[in-house]
Amino acid sequence: MDGLGLHDTYSEAATRRWTLPRLAGLAALFLLGCGTVLLAEFLQRLESQGFELIARISPLKLFCVIAVGVVLVWLLIRYSEVALALFFLVGLVKGDPRLASPVDLTLLVGAVVQLGLFYRLFIKRQVLRLPQEYLFYVPILAMMILSLLYAPDLSGGLDKLLRFVCLTSIGIIAPFTLFDNFDRMRRFFVTLALGGLGVAINSFAMLGGEDRMVSPSGLNTELGAASAVALIIIWGMIFPRLSLGKRMLFYPVLGVLGVALVGSGGRFANVSAVLCILIGAILCRKLLLDVLIAGALGLLALPFVQIPAASFEYLASLIHPSQAMGTRDDLIRLGAQMFSQHPLLGVGVSGFRYLSPNPLTYNYPHNLFLEIGSEMGILPAFAFLGLALCAFLEIIRQLRDPLSRQNSLVPTVFLLLIYVFLDAMVSGDINDLRFMWFVFGLPFVMRGLASTSGTLARALRKVPRVLDMSIAGAAPLSSNSQGMPSSAGL
Repeated sequence: MDGLGLHDTYSEAATRRWTLPRLAGLAALFLLGCGTVLLAEFLQRLESQGFELIARISPLKLFCVIAVGVVLVWLLIRYSEVALALFFLVGLVKGDPRLASPVDLTLLVGAVVQLGLFYRLFIKRQVLRLPQEYLFYVPILAMMILSLLYAPDLSGGLDKLLRFVCLTSIGIIAPFTLFDNFDRMRRFFVTLALGGLGVAINSFAMLGGEDRMVSPSGLNTELGAASAVALIIIWGMIFPRLSLGKRMLFYPVLGVLGVALVGSGGRFANVSAVLCILIGAILCRKLLLDVLIAGALGLLALPFVQIPAASFEYLASLIHPSQAMGTRDDLIRLGAQMFSQHPLLGVGVSGFRYLSPNPLTYNYPHNLFLEIGSEMGILPAFAFLGLALCAFLEIIRQLRDPLSRQNSLVPTVFLLLIYVFLDAMVSGDINDLRFMWFVFGLPFVMRGLASTSGTLARALRKVPRVLDMSIAGAAPLSSNSQGMPSSAGL
């Protein structure tokens, strides 16, 4: 048994386990949850923004906008892996006043991804196969629900639970249906890298300024994260497949991402990106030359790029770890204290914020293990570590397999796993880290794709042998009166 009642071998018995009623229940859960949040958000914003916006647009222009929107949604449903990439990117830009919308863009793109998921499940008749490692989610979800009974703020806890079930779970479940081949997975990563590059280019307007460079939503951490992820994807997925001459053509792209990364002043993003680049060069030895060449060119060009001084000052705090941690040190200490005082059940989902000295600043411990442990207890906390460990063990197994390692997606996923796990230890809460939960599932997605490809390849290798046996056995029975085989026997 290789999954939640599902085999990786696509047997008929496994397929029957996820019947239409069960899929319909899953679909209804997503649709009802996200639809409720989407509708409430839409009505609230429609009253304040929507009618005023419609009044300013001519009927013809409004019709054209709606028509373009319908076509765009249809394309995103057909290519849902692109929509999934936009789901992780839209948070970087939705804070831009130029993108003001009557509905939250994360909810909107999330709904499109869900429609794409339903299209694959019900129209294309694809089967949803989840790995058995996903059983680690059971104690996490169970304790999130149970802890609502004693959470200090029921509305805050319910909001956190619904966001996890209706939005964060999109990245957890969708890849097992949307990534039905490696090409779709590569298309997702290319979209993600292009989005990060676009965010980086947008930040160049802040070169020569006084403040750190930021994403369109106004956060330097988002710019650093987008640039780091784009760098990792290019380094892990694209570079190993190219010759040195072709790789050098990408150096300007690396330069743009590098400038945005340094300009953001994001300490974690810079450190983790450098670490992943070095590990990627060890995995693919020919990239060691790129480290030397691109690194030397970057150091030579750095004095001529007007990166704000505030960015370098912020990065300089890495020399003093206590200064770099800042308030995170107090948050982590408080999370550890709550965990130790309430080890079995925690203080209740979203309880850290409401039991902290300052709910605005002390909203989560900035360490996912401590957040889960302090709010839901020891079992969900170690379930999170168990899921992470299984993801790392699976991708390492694929790295050690000579055949799997030829697929450049394998080292890419490994590098992203390192990045997101380190990120979870110093930043973000359970719903901020949607990309982390998504990446945790990728090793198992790739295991299923490799298993399917291997099964199909073995089946195809048997076909010529079966045909030869059929022809040899059928020829004597289909000979004509002269003893020659007829065309029917062939």
